[in-house]
Amino acid sequence: MLTTILSFLAVLGVLIFIHELGHYLAARHVGVRVEAFSIGFPPTALAKQVGETEYRISWLPVGGYVKLYGQNVTDEDPEDPANYAAKSLFQRLYILAAGPAMNLLFALIFMPLVFWIGMDIPAYLNDAPYIQNVQQDSYAYQMGVRANDEVIAVNGSKVKNWEELHNVLGQISPAENLSLEVERAGNSMIMESSGIEMRRGRNMGWSPLLAPIVGGFTGDSPAEKSGIKTGDKVKAINGLSVQDWIDISPAVQKFMTESGENTGSSATKLTVELERNGEVQFVEITPYLETKSQRWLLGMSMQKISRSHSFSESVVLGGARLWFLTKATFGFLGQIFQGEGSMDDLGGPIKIGMVVGEAVRSGIADLFFLMSFISLQLGIFNLLPIPALDGGHIFMLLLEKLKGAPLSIAMRERTQMIGFSVLISLMVFVTWNDLMSLL
Repeated sequence: MLTTILSFLAVLGVLIFIHELGHYLAARHVGVRVEAFSIGFPPTALAKQVGETEYRISWLPVGGYVKLYGQNVTDEDPEDPANYAAKSLFQRLYILAAGPAMNLLFALIFMPLVFWIGMDIPAYLNDAPYIQNVQQDSYAYQMGVRANDEVIAVNGSKVKNWEELHNVLGQISPAENLSLEVERAGNSMIMESSGIEMRRGRNMGWSPLLAPIVGGFTGDSPAEKSGIKTGDKVKAINGLSVQDWIDISPAVQKFMTESGENTGSSATKLTVELERNGEVQFVEITPYLETKSQRWLLGMSMQKISRSHSFSESVVLGGARLWFLTKATFGFLGQIFQGEGSMDDLGGPIKIGMVVGEAVRSGIADLFFLMSFISLQLGIFNLLPIPALDGGHIFMLLLEKLKGAPLSIAMRERTQMIGFSVLISLMVFVTWNDLMSLL
C-alpha cells in the first residue's frame, strides 16, 4: 500500500509539474509575471519565494496551477507589460496551450522508450496465428473462420504472428471492408465482411492456443506458496486434462463448486499435475475466492516474453501506439456524449493509484507506458472546451476574437464557476466509482 501511494504521488507529481512547467515557460517567454507555481491544490504545505515567483507544494495532489499576474479579473491591467491582460490574443493562446502541449510532448518522448527498453508481452503473441477455437455466432464464425485455420493476411497485409494480426486489425476503420486470407488443410481461402460489423461485434470471437505454462504470480498467490515455479507446465487439475491456459479456470471453478465451497474460507485443496524440466510433479493448492468476480483463483499468470526494438522501430511503434490511443480516447468521448458509453469506465485517483502501483512493481517499461498514457489523457482532457480547463480558456479567447472585444467580467466569472462545479462533480463521481469498485 505504501509503495502504491508513494508511486502515485511521484508519477502524478511529475506529470503535473510537466504540465505547469509548460504554462510557466510560455508565460516567462512572453514577459508575463508568474506570481505562483504550485504542485497540488491549496492548502499550501511548503512554499519558497524566489524572485517574483512563489514556488509551492500543496496538500491536495490531484492537480496544480500557475498563477499569472493579470489572469484574474481583479488584477487585470492592460497597460502593464508584465500583465497577462496586456498580451496579444496569440500570446495568451500560446500560454494556455503550452501546458497540454508539454503533456503531449512527454508522451511522444516516453512512449518510444517503452518499445526500446522492451516490454513483457504474452508469449502467444510471438506464435503463428493459428485459431484454436471460434465461438459460434461470433463475427469470425460468420465470416467462415473455423478452428485450426491459420490467418495468413489481413486486407492484403501479411501477418506472421498474433501480435501483427492484432495490430493490423486494430488499424481497420469502420469505413473499410475486412478481408482475411486463411490457410485450411493446406488450402488458401479468402473471407470478406464489413469493418462496421467488426466494430459492432467488439471482437472477432476467436482464440489462439495459449500454452498452459506459468509465467508469473499475482498478489498473495496460492500457486506460488504451493511450490509452483515460473516455466512449469500445467498438465491436469484433479486428473482433468489441461491442454490450454483457458482450461485452467473452468476446471478450478468446476471442482470448487462440486466440493460445495461458496465462501472465501476454503479448505478444499486441488491436486495440480505439472511438468518441470521434463519431469512430472504434483502439488496441492488451496484456491482463494476473489470477492468482486466471485471466482476461485490460483494466483498465477500466463507465460510472457520480453520484446525490445531498435530505436528507429521504437519511434515508429511509439507514434503508432499514441495515435491508436488518441483515436480510442476520442472514440470513448464520442460514445459518452452520444449516451452510448458507460461513465463507470472512467477512472479516478484511487483507480489510477492502484494501476500506477502495479506498473511500478512490473518494471520500468510498464511504468513509462502508463506515464505516457496518463500524460496523453491529461493533454487531451485539458484541451476540451470545458470552462476552468485550458481548453475552456482557449474557447473564451476564440469567442473574444469573434466578438472583437473582451468578454464581460460577469460572463467570465459565471463560466468559471460553472466549470469548477462540473470538474468537482466529476471528481466526486469518479472517486465514488473507484470506492464502489473496491467493495
